[in-house]
Amino acid sequence: MQLATEELMLRQIAAGDQQAFSELYDRYRPVLYRFVYGILKSSDLTKDACQEVFIRIWEDRQRLDQVQSFRYYLLTAGKNQSLNMLKKVVSEERTLSGFVRQYRDVQTTTPEETLQAEDYQRFLQSVLATLPPQSRRVFELCRQQGLSYDEVADLLGVSRNIVKKHMVRSMKVLRLAVERDLGITFSVFLAAVFRS
Repeated sequence: MQLATEELMLRQIAAGDQQAFSELYDRYRPVLYRFVYGILKSSDLTKDACQEVFIRIWEDRQRLDQVQSFRYYLLTAGKNQSLNMLKKVVSEERTLSGFVRQYRDVQTTTPEETLQAEDYQRFLQSVLATLPPQSRRVFELCRQQGLSYDEVADLLGVSRNIVKKHMVRSMKVLRLAVERDLGITFSVFLAAVFRS
């Protein structure tokens, strides 16, 4: 895109021109996707990150007429979003790990707590049943049998990165299922399961 054309398009978008934004999106989405995929190494996470970047660009469009290089601006936003997602994935991975470990060992005393624990166990098993067989197997080995990523990789004859990819996918599916089906955040779900 020529510099003058890009500047004009950015001014149009800053003024709220949705057609200009669609054009910019079509031109730059592949560039952003390739860049972000290089960081995240997951097509699902990359799609989510790219979508979030473009949503934020549209929401902050008034600032676009001050941008000198949209490509640099876009890739910086993509890098920041990717790093934030990686932090979130690591945090959720730890949370999920703790959840499964504690869930397995949870002691209930009242009939209500016993019923709730059984409901959550059934919910967890129903969500795990929706995973692809390999992802489910990796989850069971890592979280229900307590094996490390390296041990699972050796056992299944795959790389540690493949094991991690399956765990990230499993964690994402479980988190989304909790939010969608139970109507609560994952942290609220955990608090409900492990309330004192």
